[in-house]
Amino acid sequence: MGGIIKNKKVMKVEISRGRRFLSLFAVLFILVIGSAVYFFQHTHGQEMEHLNVKYGDDPKQSLDVYSPTVGKGKKLPVILYVHGGGWTGGDKSNVAEKPSFFTNKGYVFVSVNHRLSPKASNVEMANDVSSAVKWVSDNADTYQIDRSKINLMGHSAGGQLVMLVGTNPEYLNKVGLTPQSLKSIVSLEGPLDLTDFIQRMSNYKKVFGNDQQVWAEASPLTYAANKSMPPMFLVAHGTKSIAAFVDSAKKAGNTVDSFTVQTLSHSGVTEYLGSSKGSEEAKNMTNAVVAFLKKYNS
Repeated sequence: MGGIIKNKKVMKVEISRGRRFLSLFAVLFILVIGSAVYFFQHTHGQEMEHLNVKYGDDPKQSLDVYSPTVGKGKKLPVILYVHGGGWTGGDKSNVAEKPSFFTNKGYVFVSVNHRLSPKASNVEMANDVSSAVKWVSDNADTYQIDRSKINLMGHSAGGQLVMLVGTNPEYLNKVGLTPQSLKSIVSLEGPLDLTDFIQRMSNYKKVFGNDQQVWAEASPLTYAANKSMPPMFLVAHGTKSIAAFVDSAKKAGNTVDSFTVQTLSHSGVTEYLGSSKGSEEAKNMTNAVVAFLKKYNS
C-alpha cells in the first residue's frame, strides 16, 4: 500500500513539472510570435519604418523614415522627399513604391509633411522643408545617415519647395545651414517660374495671392543665377521656364541635368518613379534619376 502511495506522489510531481514546462513553452511561444508581429508591423519590404516622427510643434510638421537594414556603423546617403498636392493637400504617405525602391538602392528615404495653405504661406512651407533638413542633419547618427549626403526630392508643389530651398540661401540659413549642405536636388515636375505658372493657372492665386512680387520671390527661377548651388536634376515636360532656368544656372557655373517627359502624365511622373509597372519612358526616367543620384552619392 505504501508503494502505491509513493508512486502516486511521483506521478503528481511529474505532472506538475510537465505543466510548468508547458506553461513556460507557451510563454516563450507568445513572446516569439509577439516579437515577429512587432517586427513586421514596423517593416515594409526590406526597410525599417519610423513613422510620424516630429520635427516641429505643428501636427503637420512630421516625417516618415524608411531605413535599409545594414550593418551597424554604416552611414548611408538620404533622400528627403516632399509630396505634391497644390500646396493645399497631399500627404507624406503618397510615396508609391519609392521607399522600397530607394532603400534597396542603399538610401535612407525620408518623406516629409509640411503645413499647408491656407493656414501657411509658401514661405512657411519652405521654412518647414528647411527645418526637416535640419532635423535630418541633427539626427543623422540615429538613423545611420551620412549628413554630408543629404539629397532633396519633390514632386509638383514639393518640387517647387525643394528647388526654392536649394536655390535661395535664406531658407537654409535660418536653420544654420547653407545650400552647400545639400548633396543634390531632384525636382519632379515642380514649377520654377511662379509668375508664368500662376498667369496660366489663376486658381493658385488662392495660395500665392495677387502680388507678382510674391510670385517672383517664390520662383526658383529668380535665384537660378546664384553661384555654388548643389547639382540639380529636373524631370519635366519641356517649357520655356525650364529652359530659362537651365540656361541661367549653367551660366553661373552650376550643374543642371534634366529628363524631358514626353508621354507620362503629371501624376504619373511620381507614381512610376521607381516602379516596375511603368512604361519604357517611366523606366528610362527612373534610370536617369538613379544615375544622377549615384554620381553624387557614391
